[in-house]
Amino acid sequence: MPSPFAEQEKQKIRAKLREAAEICLARYGVQKTTVDRLAEMAGIAKGSFYKFYPSKEELFFEVLEHYQSAVMEEIADRFRRMAPVTPDTFAATMLGLFQKTRRSFIMTLLENREFEVLFRKLPEDRVKQHHVFDDRMAENLFRHARLRKDVDAGLAAAALRAVFLTMLHVPEIGESHFEKTIELLILGLARQILEGDGRDA
Repeated sequence: MPSPFAEQEKQKIRAKLREAAEICLARYGVQKTTVDRLAEMAGIAKGSFYKFYPSKEELFFEVLEHYQSAVMEEIADRFRRMAPVTPDTFAATMLGLFQKTRRSFIMTLLENREFEVLFRKLPEDRVKQHHVFDDRMAENLFRHARLRKDVDAGLAAAALRAVFLTMLHVPEIGESHFEKTIELLILGLARQILEGDGRDA
């Protein structure tokens, strides 16, 4: 019996579902978004949703990884064109990433403490695959920036994640000082993990 969806149509529906997921994550977060809402926004029946994803969490996770991959590729491309990457140019680029992230659906997940909820609903092997994905992204990112000999890509990525998580504490830090605080943290980190004196040539 032929599939109810032709391959080209499947691709279009997947794209619509990913778009709907990103909109819903920004507006409602993980827990308040239903499969019914996602299916309706994609123009398919609720039952048809499960022909594409086993759960809404799997869809959200795919959107998250796609966003992360696109951002990391953009930064890696900028680093490739800088040659060499100095602590100052590294910090300026990463600050741009933080600013972009603050305007994205990622902030809703952070503010609602929903990353843990999302990961908990995923199969264990899917989460393990994501950790491998994270490591590969970090290796690609730092391939174009000369790390100090005593710092590996995993440590550098972990340090950046630590700075990233300060976005959970904007009220405690203070909105008026938050941007400058992030800038100082990233520049200080860059000068600790990269070769160079922190001044552009």
